[in-house]
Amino acid sequence: MSNTDTLYTGCPVQHARQFIAGKWQMGILWNLKDQSLCFSALKSLLPGLSDKVLMQELDFFVEKQIINRNIVELPFSKTEYALSATGNSLIPVIRSIVEWGYLNLQDEQVTRGMNLTPLPAIEAIENSMAEEL
Repeated sequence: MSNTDTLYTGCPVQHARQFIAGKWQMGILWNLKDQSLCFSALKSLLPGLSDKVLMQELDFFVEKQIINRNIVELPFSKTEYALSATGNSLIPVIRSIVEWGYLNLQDEQVTRGMNLTPLPAIEAIENSMAEEL
C-alpha cells in the first residue's frame, strides 16, 4: 500500500472507484447487467480489450464478489460470468453515468457515427429515457 492509499482508507468514494474507474470495468459490468456471458462473448462486446486484461478484471471482480464465475457442464464445459447481487447494485450508478454521458454528447453535437458507444446501447438509453417522460 502506497502512502497515498492510506489517505483514502475508509473513503466510500475511493471504495466505489475501484469497481468503475478502470478503462474496461464499467463496460464489463454493463454488458453483464441483463445476462450471464462466457469469456468470448463478453470479449466480443468490448472491441480492443485484450484477453489478459479481461481475465485480470474478471478475476478481480470475482475476488471482490461483484461477479460470480459459474462453470456450466452440459453439453460442453464452459465458464460463464454473471453479476452478483452486489454487482447488480452498481448498475444504477453506471446507468446514471451512461445517461449523463449520452446527454452531454448531445450537447456537444456529437453524432452517432463519431462516438464509440454501440448503437444498441444508445437505443436502450433513448428508450429508457422516453419511458421516464
